[in-house]
Amino acid sequence: MSTLKKDHILGAGSAAVAGGATGAAIGAVIAGPAGLAVGAVAGGALGAVLGNRAAEAADTRLDLGHFQQIHREMPYFIDGMKWDDYAPAYRYGLETYRTRGAQPFAEAEPELEQGWGRARDVSRLTWLQARSAVEHAWRSLDETLHAKGI
Repeated sequence: MSTLKKDHILGAGSAAVAGGATGAAIGAVIAGPAGLAVGAVAGGALGAVLGNRAAEAADTRLDLGHFQQIHREMPYFIDGMKWDDYAPAYRYGLETYRTRGAQPFAEAEPELEQGWGRARDVSRLTWLQARSAVEHAWRSLDETLHAKGI
């Protein structure tokens, strides 16, 4: 199981327990034994939802968790490379989409290629090797925003 999923399970689970206990206590005071059961279930469910949202918000990987989980299965993955090689490419795609996403990737690519030297950090990927990961992040944001109607 990935670290990202474990973090979300822990966040949702601990909040569900806390929400269940709180709901049970409030339900017991308001409606007795029946309220205790209903309050525990309702509080647990609400706690799980809020805990999962809090775990997602606390993810310090700047939306990279998804890419970290799948990068090795991508057709552009190069044997011998590591997450540290791909993380700057995905991050670069996410960051540049925020500033240039109104234009198609193909139009932005010449500028992106020029900026890769500064953005690559510790990555060993050349622009030609990083390009697909950058475009993947770019298109993922584009698809997400279009699906939400933004």
